Amino acid sequence: MAAKNDDLRVGYDIVFADGVTRKIKPLTIRQLRSFMKVMDKMSNIDTEDSTQSLSDEDIDNMVEAAAIALSKVDKELSEDSDTLEDALDLRCFGALMAASMGNDPNLELP
Repeated sequence: MAAKNDDLRVGYDIVFADGVTRKIKPLTIRQLRSFMKVMDKMSNIDTEDSTQSLSDEDIDNMVEAAAIALSKVDKELSEDSDTLEDALDLRCFGALMAASMGNDPNLELP
């Protein structure tokens, strides 16, 4: 059974804003429970609206979601929100979210 998930569990290398490359794997079901609670708080963000700005609360939620996604990859970073904020930019955050959901972050969206 485990061999059937090898393609998902390989993970994706993402270069973060701190210059460190981390291999991101899909969330486990346990992580997904916490992650979805945070994502529900972010449902009001319109990624297509270039005039919309992010509030401090939105950014805090982004950092919390990233911490959950990184909790099994880089536990130390996931537990230090100040350092995590410095390690994230919008590009690697998007890639992190895609990879943590099992999607290839390198694919171009139509």
